[in-house]
Amino acid sequence: MHDELYLIGSVLLIVTSLLALACVAAQALLARWWETPGGRHVMAFQSVLAAVLALWALRVWIPDSDLIRTLRSIAFAGVPVVLGWRLLIILKTWREKRREHTRKEA
Repeated sequence: MHDELYLIGSVLLIVTSLLALACVAAQALLARWWETPGGRHVMAFQSVLAAVLALWALRVWIPDSDLIRTLRSIAFAGVPVVLGWRLLIILKTWREKRREHTRKEA
């Protein structure tokens, strides 16, 4: 049972990693993501997610080494950065909509 669950998890991890990398590649090639703050954020968020997933998926084929652990740590360090950035966007949007709503009522 353990081996079957490990295999299922590994397949899901690899598929998810490949999809994340494909999203980054598609956006890089097909969208003008650099022109807007939202586009830059989405690209940064997707890139960090793809990097973390790809380095995690490498563990399926490559034994852990100091290099892989270091790269994974560097990639994961981007996660709180992009999540904090996203939180700021959410709060800024909420404040702007709240002010707009308050002005309409006045």
